[in-house]
Amino acid sequence: MVAITSNKREHILGAVQQMYTEVANAPQQEFHFPTGRKACEFVRYPSAQLDNVQSEALESFAGVGNPFAANAIKTGNVVLDIGSGSGTDTLIAQRLVGNRGKVYALDLTQAMRSKLQGVLDRHQINNIEVLSGDAESIPLEDASVDVVTSNGVLNLVPDKARAIAEIFRVLRPGGRIQIADIALRTPVAQRFRNDPALWAECVVGAVSIERYLEMFRAAGFHDVDVIDQLEYFDGANSDQTREVAGLFGAHSVVLSATKPAGEALQRVIDERSSWRRRFATASQYLLGIAGAGVAAGVCMGAPLLLAAFGAVGVAAFATHAFMFPLFVAFVAATTWGIYRESRRRANLTPFWLGAAASLTASIVLWLIVTGVYPLPLELLYVGITALVAAGIWSLLLPLQVDQCLKDMIRSVAARERPRGQQLTRGAALSVAAAAAFYGMHESVVAFAPKVEVGNIACYGINACKGKTECATAFNGCPGQNSCKGKGILNVSPRDCVARGGQPLKGSPADPALRGA
Repeated sequence: MVAITSNKREHILGAVQQMYTEVANAPQQEFHFPTGRKACEFVRYPSAQLDNVQSEALESFAGVGNPFAANAIKTGNVVLDIGSGSGTDTLIAQRLVGNRGKVYALDLTQAMRSKLQGVLDRHQINNIEVLSGDAESIPLEDASVDVVTSNGVLNLVPDKARAIAEIFRVLRPGGRIQIADIALRTPVAQRFRNDPALWAECVVGAVSIERYLEMFRAAGFHDVDVIDQLEYFDGANSDQTREVAGLFGAHSVVLSATKPAGEALQRVIDERSSWRRRFATASQYLLGIAGAGVAAGVCMGAPLLLAAFGAVGVAAFATHAFMFPLFVAFVAATTWGIYRESRRRANLTPFWLGAAASLTASIVLWLIVTGVYPLPLELLYVGITALVAAGIWSLLLPLQVDQCLKDMIRSVAARERPRGQQLTRGAALSVAAAAAFYGMHESVVAFAPKVEVGNIACYGINACKGKTECATAFNGCPGQNSCKGKGILNVSPRDCVARGGQPLKGSPADPALRGA
């Protein structure tokens, strides 16, 4: 089970509402998916069935299949249509249940609900009730409906397991489902699932057909079957959408299933109430939250934090040669992340700011660590601040769906490269990175010792900058420093002379002070 953070969930639902508000208000507009009566015919609705649907509802149809192929609805049934939209399926269901039945039309988007309600009012249809809500929290009592129908909705739901559990809850024992939805043959990478704007594209929120069937069975449904399958995206208006769908094997399926009754239902209830099941569910939920947290951290700028931590540690590790390449690795990872975010938002300005900031920070740190040209540590923090600002800026820019789809295409193309080519490329990059880090390490090693001599001889712990003869020098043997670059502290006068040094007046090697 994948847990979705509430912030991400709200963004996904917002993107979905925005998309389908446009479908409701401007049905004549061209979308990346088929709409209207032509879409109904493409997904195999009988023409005779469509002739009885009001044109106002039919024009904003955006389903992905024909759930009525499952033949689940009977006269007198109470039906719930999840994601009813402008009401095509709702009105078909209303004719099937007749005057003795009832249909609940549940939808998230206000524009769609208003459009359906207008149709009902104009045509005086009284056995349809429009409800506001989403599939994860259905506003109906337990065991209150005979059939649940849905068309192209579950792929847009962040927490599918919860939605399926809600469907199970509101169904009466022996109740049936008929669901048309999108399924995949190749899974979508998690980083694309983290883009709310892509959920409205119908592909990234979908899972494999095997996973769909598994989730319905896990919820307690029996007789879970695939009634029909269709290459739905062949009817898409966008070449790019068709390409993405082809890469991931996206297609539509029609599912049917039954909620058990009697002893079979009691066994499902008993199994759910067992401590093992509760423990397993809780464990999956906690792991899902942890996984979502890690994913969110990576996507929302973990490299930025690493770079900031690296900068904080500079003061403590400035004399260590390994610190510089480690820091450069942090800022390089950050810059790459900013580039990817900027590219997906079709605005590279944050990347150029980040690249300039990371280059500046790396140069400043090298100068600080080696001491070739001493700079204040605050200058380094200025570079890091600019880098963090660039990262935040890149995340605040609006996503460009077309660019995200291009990234998905590139991702699949990279995944399909021959294994040998992937290994060769990975090995080459690893060798190049190792050589670069080794070169950075050696550059620090090569320069730092010279500065260590200078620090001792010129301005380190000496009180007089540039003069080793100061009487207040703590180092007793400047000659030794001048020759070998080694400081000798608290040395006796005799040892100082033996080592080729000259005791300084006022130093620990001063015979007058040592009594020797």
